[in-house]
Amino acid sequence: MSEFERYPADWPEHLRRRRKRVERAWGLARGSVVVPAGLPVPIAGTDQFHEFHAHPEHRYLAGVGLPGSVLTFDPEEGWSLFLPVVSREEAVWVGPGPDPAAVAAVTGLERVRALGELRSWLEARRGEPLYLLGNDDLLQRPEEYGLGKWETLEFDVARAESEELRARVDEARRIKDAGEIALIRRAVEASVAGHLWALRHARPGMTERALQVEIEAEFFRHDGDRTAYGSIVGAGPDGAILHFAPTRREIRDGELVLIDAGAEYLGYASDVTRTFPAGPRFEPLQRELYELVLGVQERAIGRVRPGADYRDLHLAASAEIAEGLRALGILRGSLDRILEGDAQTLFFPHGLGHMLGLATHDAGGCLPERKRERPALRYLRADLPLAEGMVVTIEPGVYFIRPLLEDREVRETFADEVNWELVDRLLDFGGIRIEDDVLVTAEGAEVLSSGVPKRTAEIEALREEVG
Repeated sequence: MSEFERYPADWPEHLRRRRKRVERAWGLARGSVVVPAGLPVPIAGTDQFHEFHAHPEHRYLAGVGLPGSVLTFDPEEGWSLFLPVVSREEAVWVGPGPDPAAVAAVTGLERVRALGELRSWLEARRGEPLYLLGNDDLLQRPEEYGLGKWETLEFDVARAESEELRARVDEARRIKDAGEIALIRRAVEASVAGHLWALRHARPGMTERALQVEIEAEFFRHDGDRTAYGSIVGAGPDGAILHFAPTRREIRDGELVLIDAGAEYLGYASDVTRTFPAGPRFEPLQRELYELVLGVQERAIGRVRPGADYRDLHLAASAEIAEGLRALGILRGSLDRILEGDAQTLFFPHGLGHMLGLATHDAGGCLPERKRERPALRYLRADLPLAEGMVVTIEPGVYFIRPLLEDREVRETFADEVNWELVDRLLDFGGIRIEDDVLVTAEGAEVLSSGVPKRTAEIEALREEVG
């Protein structure tokens, strides 16, 4: 089955409506918009290229992500897609390239042209404003787009106005249409398969790297195209490193294993995290901290609904983590004093989650006018009222991050709020994060990744099978 055959049957109609919404948001009376997908990036010293990933703005508007292609718009003509034409010599190595008729059918675009026509298209609009979205390698590598030297075109990109148009696209991307949601569901299905494999088969003696390989293999077996981001697999203290790259370190009995990994399907991402014991059961403190994080996550998901403000969800989760750590003796003093200084951010330093779509941290997640100076808001990646059709992640966590907790200034600042004697005994504990992909519906929330168990009894039942 070709890539184009995998899209939903109504994909072209979704794209036509999507582009119409963006046209109205732009409100352009004159000028032209150019949205390059981007060019493959060569690997220095070889004849190979890094894996290609089209710019999300191009893929959102074109509906596909073909290397070297350029989407254009002007108010009179509408939309056109310019495709590279593969020469006979190139076809020996890379194949014939996409069929323009098939591209037109899947994108719903009436005008699919050869990339060699782009220069004349631009020249016919000389003197008009030019807006550049997508990949700006069009300016850095114009010859590879068949344009020759950029200076010969005598165009100045309207930078400030381009950013305004980009902001309108970001806003449009917040609400996912039915076609996008269908692709996200397929990405999540592949992710669920990988995480289930880990819950059933991970064991002491296996390396983090070996576990990563098996998880990602399940993604691909279940129709995932690639990983949505670099998979995070951390055992023991490695689980406290938020963006940890798995190593050949062996998983040890008594440790927790944290896996943050997601598949991508036709450009759309998923993002799922689970934490579980390397052995058959959680140890007592592991269980207490896990139940704390799980309760915070489930309550946050319960608050998801149209009109709810994501910032409020995050602050409520942060306060609940503070209260839970205080109950366990890790934080001390009054809850008001703890929250006043945001001492809980030493253990929950990131935001509650983010938007999800054509990027793992999808566009449009934060309203630019909002300030995020408070420590508890510093790394918030979603800061806006929720609306039906948004897809967000909900991912609270608790971590014992050695470089942070051993910092002298941190210890002086929070001398009274942190039980440092207890924390010193937990510096190799690692971390706990639980993350689900959540669709905002008219009724509240649909947890797309609910197929991966997260209750302690469910996890231990699967871990008992490992022995």
